[in-house]
Amino acid sequence: MPFLPEEIVREILCRLPPKALLRFRSVSRSWRSLIDSKQFTQLHLQQSLRSSRNLTLLVDSSPFYYVDLDSFKQLQVGDARIEAFSVTGSCDGLVLLIPTSGDIFLWNPAIRKQIKLAAQPVIPARFFRSEYGQSAFALGYDSKHDDYKVVRVCQAANDINGAAFTTETTIYSLKSNSWKKAKDFPYVLPRHTSRWGIYLNGALHTVAKHDDKPKMVIMAFDLGKEEHCEIPLPEHRGAAIRGIRREAVMGEIAPIQAAVSRSAAAGLLQRRRRGLLNEDGMCLSWYDLKKKTVAIARVIGFSASYKAKADEPFFDTEVVVESLVWPCVEEKEMKMEMKMKRDDFLSSGFKLRL
Repeated sequence: MPFLPEEIVREILCRLPPKALLRFRSVSRSWRSLIDSKQFTQLHLQQSLRSSRNLTLLVDSSPFYYVDLDSFKQLQVGDARIEAFSVTGSCDGLVLLIPTSGDIFLWNPAIRKQIKLAAQPVIPARFFRSEYGQSAFALGYDSKHDDYKVVRVCQAANDINGAAFTTETTIYSLKSNSWKKAKDFPYVLPRHTSRWGIYLNGALHTVAKHDDKPKMVIMAFDLGKEEHCEIPLPEHRGAAIRGIRREAVMGEIAPIQAAVSRSAAAGLLQRRRRGLLNEDGMCLSWYDLKKKTVAIARVIGFSASYKAKADEPFFDTEVVVESLVWPCVEEKEMKMEMKMKRDDFLSSGFKLRL
């Protein structure tokens, strides 16, 4: 086999799917070292995001579906135990799972790894007394501190309009494996959902109401500064903004989608070839921007549409890029390095007497 420079090998490998890369770790020690390195993991992730390769779709319903977006065929989840309606967000290929038990898991479906996080703080009783109480979660990456964070927001309102409400925000750091309290959340989150934050460029985004004001705003929560700010609304011709979603687009990802209606969603997907729309948890549809046609998206074994109430969707969707990202790798490498140093010390400078 002709010799290839390392940089050429790296450029070739970073364009392959994670499943193939896991097999290629067995080719040689140098390939294993390259593929396992943090630098390659980030290179592979950025390449996938730029090219819109290795995209999958989680259909969070009962039952749960994990779908390849190129073939639109169902994928296997391995031995991961995925409970229906437990997906609450994703970031860099990591998926946040919160089953009914209240435990919190991070799952990377591409490499079939799952880890249980530190137990979340007990939710104060006052949030259970309100008819309009809820807890919502989001996952994102803090590039400033190189840390993945989970943000939990508990809210209890006096009425459905949220004219007066109480709130508590706590943040989990994967680096420290611990939770801490953050500043009060100054917005009323959307009802009937356990998720609220769409991750993009170091911040979590959502459409929310500010105090008792009727107008909806797009809020961004900066994970590095742990502060809130508002960002300008897109042009939407006077229609009411109801929420934002991560929409799947063949050829690109539209990370923030101001979902007003089917036609408005299409307008926001300009210069993209084909969009996958989740129509209020009732139907999955392909929208062809060139032909301006809509067709039902079908997954084998999955009913394309449901007769659902407007405020009770039968399924939710999450676009996930397949990646090699796994936060525990560094910790394992550190333990291995410490073990090697200890073994070297024992073999060279320490005599055991019985």
